[in-house]
Amino acid sequence: MTMPNGAMIPHMSARKRTQTIDALFDAAGGFSRALAWIEKSDENYGEFFKGMWAKGAARPISVEHNSGAGLEEMLEKMDRAANAMTIEGTSRSVDDADDSEPE
Repeated sequence: MTMPNGAMIPHMSARKRTQTIDALFDAAGGFSRALAWIEKSDENYGEFFKGMWAKGAARPISVEHNSGAGLEEMLEKMDRAANAMTIEGTSRSVDDADDSEPE
């Protein structure tokens, strides 16, 4: 991919690209400047939703997971995990506790 002047755009990871865009957004005035531009006219408002917002909106993706495990095996695994997080304990009743609020 090239920039308008013909220079090559270096490859960046998604994280680095996001950090760069965030830094540029903040340097350009951030949220308050973007909001002022959007509120300036109905055309800007429409352009924001058709252009910028639509490009940043999350897109649904299709993911298929095939573990090979049957339903019963998966349910047993979930039960074991849930039981591993269970804390056994005894409760105590305190009758002479001070109910006043701390200062």
